[in-house]
Amino acid sequence: MSDEFENLDEEMEIITMIDDETEEEIEFVVIDRKELNGNEYILVVESKDIDDDEADAAILKVVSESDEDITYAVIEDDDEFEEAAGAFESDEYEVNY
Repeated sequence: MSDEFENLDEEMEIITMIDDETEEEIEFVVIDRKELNGNEYILVVESKDIDDDEADAAILKVVSESDEDITYAVIEDDDEFEEAAGAFESDEYEVNY
């Protein structure tokens, strides 16, 4: 994976999220985006783990969007998560769920 993401800032979208419990900022790299049933989902990896071929990724759902901010949420519903995870299956990376 590391060769593919050599110039992270130029090629990949980076988002910053704030952990609700710790208020810590966590930087993620957006690996892929999918639209499904009128909703937008993103597949992300923490930027510190981008060079790790075995890094765990997360799927987040876009829940609101404004000119300044986009709000993402973890998918709570198991069926919705499985459907979104299935949409991200690819030859480029393995999705386990």
